[in-house]
Amino acid sequence: MNGETLAAYRATRYRVFAQAAIDMRIGETSAAMAALLGLHGVGSAVFVTAFNPFSQRLSDEDNAARQRRLKAHLARLGFATIAGAGIDPTGHWPAEESVLALGADRAAADDLMMEFEQNAVVFVESDGCALLLLHPRLRDETHNG
Repeated sequence: MNGETLAAYRATRYRVFAQAAIDMRIGETSAAMAALLGLHGVGSAVFVTAFNPFSQRLSDEDNAARQRRLKAHLARLGFATIAGAGIDPTGHWPAEESVLALGADRAAADDLMMEFEQNAVVFVESDGCALLLLHPRLRDETHNG
């Protein structure tokens, strides 16, 4: 993954459509997000999309079908979800429909990235801190290259 893509992920606003919308930014802690996790009795969450696998733009129809498959997959795994969107502040990429998978841990995040071909997801810790978690293959490349 190039530095431009990584910078775009870090600049994105990750909006969760809770009762009052919550915007997350990478590396920032959100009291509202911590409260949301507490309300649902979970210690972590993963903000994920199935749109545009490995940052390759797909048609609206293909992205919608992939997103439906993601939601069904999360439901089968027993994760409650809250709708969201990844919003590019530059407008270069259209907003990507996403979900916050409540209770998902780092292992689930890795599985989701592999299953749905995503370069990264947002891992949310219990204190509401949003961390960019790279696909395992990209982490391996970073550590070995």
